[in-house]
Amino acid sequence: MTHKSLTQFCFEELSKHIKLERVTGFEEIERVKLLSGDAGGGIKLYKADKIDRVSLVDFKYESGVPIPHHNNETSVGAEIFQILPDFSYKLPIWGINSIIFKDGRYNFDTDLSFGFDLVMDYAFTMKYLEPFDALHKKFLTHRDFRAVPMSETTTWVRTYISPVFIIAETTTDKIDTVFELCSEFIKLWVRMYQETEKVDDAFKAQQKQRIKAQYDGMRQTDRMGKILLGVYGKETFAKFFKAMA
Repeated sequence: MTHKSLTQFCFEELSKHIKLERVTGFEEIERVKLLSGDAGGGIKLYKADKIDRVSLVDFKYESGVPIPHHNNETSVGAEIFQILPDFSYKLPIWGINSIIFKDGRYNFDTDLSFGFDLVMDYAFTMKYLEPFDALHKKFLTHRDFRAVPMSETTTWVRTYISPVFIIAETTTDKIDTVFELCSEFIKLWVRMYQETEKVDDAFKAQQKQRIKAQYDGMRQTDRMGKILLGVYGKETFAKFFKAMA
């Protein structure tokens, strides 16, 4: 089994294609402590041409935190990797979010978040998402994963997800399959990145507006925010929020 973190794996995969540069000014949150005084992981930020921010988030709470929307089962950490593009280009956000449980379970979801309507852009959808369909089905039905039914997601999640959304449960000893999934998503994203061109100001504003609306709704329905606030405290949580904004 690989002992590399999800965020480190994704960073290395993306770095094979794109030169990433560290974002300065956020060094104090690269290693933080919990309110208990224990080590709590941290956040690292990078940027690149056509990319506003790449976020590597590794939260650790080894003494355990109950997760209400998972029957108060004990989590010992979370891993998040996200690519936020420069919306001067026609590019989606790609991200993967995970929760690590004390008993070895590993729950995650991953998706592309588009700032434009795919229904109104048949050519783009067929060029990039249709060829990914076989891989999407492969991982949705993979023996290492249990796909989580849509009935277990929130109304807001079902409102904004794309055709390639995946939400599943696995275990930490199957993490290599999660890495394989991430590698395929990164390849897809890099293809779009390499082939994209600049958009006009109106399209840029449209992309930013739609993503802002998506994330505003996510904040209002977020089920992890209160948990992180309780674990890290108001000051550190505010720094996280600023870094990820």
